[in-house]
Amino acid sequence: PKVKVGMPHPFVLLVIGMGLGGVFYAIKKAIGPWDYFGGMTMWTYGASMYIPFFAAGVLGGRNDWLKSVEEMKTWVVWTLRVIVVGFWVVYFLLIAQYTIPIPSVHMDPILGGTLPNPPYAVAMTLAIMQLFHQYFNATPQSQFMRNAGASAYIVYVIQGLAFCISGIIFVEILKAAGVPIVFEGTLFFAVGPDGKPTALSNGWIWGGWALVFVLTQLIVWPLGFFARKLPILNKMF
Repeated sequence: PKVKVGMPHPFVLLVIGMGLGGVFYAIKKAIGPWDYFGGMTMWTYGASMYIPFFAAGVLGGRNDWLKSVEEMKTWVVWTLRVIVVGFWVVYFLLIAQYTIPIPSVHMDPILGGTLPNPPYAVAMTLAIMQLFHQYFNATPQSQFMRNAGASAYIVYVIQGLAFCISGIIFVEILKAAGVPIVFEGTLFFAVGPDGKPTALSNGWIWGGWALVFVLTQLIVWPLGFFARKLPILNKMF
């Protein structure tokens, strides 16, 4: 049955996101080794983001919430953008306190890595959709943009496959370059002078990030475009 629900105000959605942040934190503290139970890629994300966001997407699609996003007032749009940048600063400091490091920054990695995630996702989703409406969704759209838009959902679904392929290509490049690589648990490591697993050098990490990013885009978008033309998939996507 079709449920008629108008889009809540963006700030109401942010408050809901804050509540979901509490759910994320509580599950993180309580679930322990069961985070992947049943094949779920982390129940912390599943219960507080994946399932609620999917439900909101269904409601939004059936009730034309995109129209409300397009008509958001300028001050609301800019507030969302500022909030998103604020979250970027939080995430940067959360990581930089260990990697740069920044001795004066002392952020709890559990709190900083759980509570902000759902409200950040809400603000980012709204800000990105409005940004593309304002600056990128020309009328009429080019053939390229129409194809990209039509493929976006399946690209989201299969992104993990493309990302893993790109990662494996990077690992093979490292091996061909004479960098010793070992696989432990779910991660690849280099091998240090003492024979123990260690992180790659900064140069390899940044180069690998750039390679994997570009390769993933080159793989996932054409793959998504053609895959959605296959039988069954053409009904789903």
